[in-house]
Amino acid sequence: MTHLLAEIAIRNFKSIIDESFELSAFTPLVGYNNAGKSNMLEAIKWLLRKSALAETAFYDNTQAVEMEGKISGISATILGQLPENQRASIEPYLFTDSLYIKRIQAQPSIPSGQIRLMVKDPANVGTANEWRANPTGLDQALQALFPEPIQIGAMENSEEDVSKSKTSTTIGKLLSEIIGPIQASYSTQVQTALDGIKELLDADGSSRAAELNDFDSAVNSKVESFFPGVNIKVHVPTPELKEVFSKGTIKVFENLNPDGRDVAALGHGAQRSIQMALVRHLADIKRETGEQASNTILLIDEPELYLHPQAIEVLRDALKTLSTQGYQVIFSTHSPFMITSNDVESTILIRKNDTQGTHKRNSLRTAIATVASAHPSQLAIVFSLSNSSNILFSERVILAEGKTENRLLPKIIQKVTGNTLGLLKTALVPMDGSGSTRKTIEVLTAMALPTKAIVDLDYALKEGESQGFLTTGDADVAAIKTHLASIASTHSINLNNGWPTKAGGSALTAAQAFALLAQETAIESNLASLKSKMQAAGIYVWTKGTIESHLGGIAKNEIAWANFNARLESEDLADILPDDHTEITDLVTWLIT
Repeated sequence: MTHLLAEIAIRNFKSIIDESFELSAFTPLVGYNNAGKSNMLEAIKWLLRKSALAETAFYDNTQAVEMEGKISGISATILGQLPENQRASIEPYLFTDSLYIKRIQAQPSIPSGQIRLMVKDPANVGTANEWRANPTGLDQALQALFPEPIQIGAMENSEEDVSKSKTSTTIGKLLSEIIGPIQASYSTQVQTALDGIKELLDADGSSRAAELNDFDSAVNSKVESFFPGVNIKVHVPTPELKEVFSKGTIKVFENLNPDGRDVAALGHGAQRSIQMALVRHLADIKRETGEQASNTILLIDEPELYLHPQAIEVLRDALKTLSTQGYQVIFSTHSPFMITSNDVESTILIRKNDTQGTHKRNSLRTAIATVASAHPSQLAIVFSLSNSSNILFSERVILAEGKTENRLLPKIIQKVTGNTLGLLKTALVPMDGSGSTRKTIEVLTAMALPTKAIVDLDYALKEGESQGFLTTGDADVAAIKTHLASIASTHSINLNNGWPTKAGGSALTAAQAFALLAQETAIESNLASLKSKMQAAGIYVWTKGTIESHLGGIAKNEIAWANFNARLESEDLADILPDDHTEITDLVTWLIT
């Protein structure tokens, strides 16, 4: 992996008041419309390529726009690839393999020459001289480390990006990839052709076109009358090979139509598709060559725009390839298809409010590190949440262990509220087991995602105290456990550590035993009290044992779930669940508030 922009701190830029962001080689930005994702992309480009900012770029135009960046991974190999003067301009300021830079514009609309570029000096950290202003050659060194960034807007730039050959466009990057081989293979042939054109059209050409000579003679007879001794010649300059390619573009041919059209003649969807196809081809070229000598930053707003789901997955793979082959890819997205389980940890959640402006929530990776240091038991949390990328697009999370909950709750919630989970900005995350419930809630809370969980009765009784949801020695748990012991022999329930177990040839499974226990009127008040305490901790308990018991004893299979969902389409919840519809309605209300 080559160097990359690993961190950026942005102050007073558009909607970003003061926030820092950690970046990876492949960084998705997720947030609702107008949260400030595009502003963050623009800020990254400005840090690396200065330009005079207008007043609209200042959150507060009485304060400076200031950005700090950390460039990591500047190895000895990379330093060795830089020209000596550029290497000398950054080598004294390296913190091992990292360089810290700062760019400041004091006020709106000043000349770009007054924009300051600073570098942190390892020898003076913590002193007034910690930041060195405008060291010679630093801007040039940055340009060598990061070629012109490619920035692709969401609703614009598709036409220009695929048709105008510039260092900052995709087509320009692609042409730069092929001009070298063409020069190597055809330089003599092309140069001979260009020389022939030069001799024909140049003012001093040896075989100049007769029409040009005739024109010169006719005009000069008139020029002589105005300015004696002055002659003119028409001169048509011949481009160099690189100039020829600077005019490179593409033509679009449809249904074998021999008359190619400009990209501008196409609709936005077609333009975007061609644009992303070129990005994918650039990724394929990089994949084949394995080049990692440079690192170009690719900034894209909503790359999935106008693309169908399969095309989005193809594009995601292309961008991922670029991120391993000399490109750092940072993009905003509204599509879960753009984020795989491997990318959830590095995804940045972007939000905005009146107090903080545009800001971030903790990433999954940061949240896990905050809750507990990495160890094997955390892998289940990472796996469960990483495979639920919908948490990144939600404002609240519901954790549910059972398959019945995950199959039926979305439709039940829609029935009660009239809205889907998506409209409620709520994610339903399936858990592989209840053992990670506590840690998962803590992780999601660290990500500023309000989280509630739904559990079976056995979890509350067996794990409630050890997980910290109930106080040790809880009186209701003790009373229920005592009552269970008193009825165990009558119902052939085998106990292990006081709780039901199938071991030993028990007539009832543990689930059946807990369901039977839940029907005991003697502990009805204890169950209600237990439910209330767990709910106060953000955990809803099925006091009848499991959700199936609350849904009229529904079977745990796809046919039963499909039939139940079908009934929800046409029947009232009170008719489907005459005994439990009030409790289910109360549960839904609690979950979404």
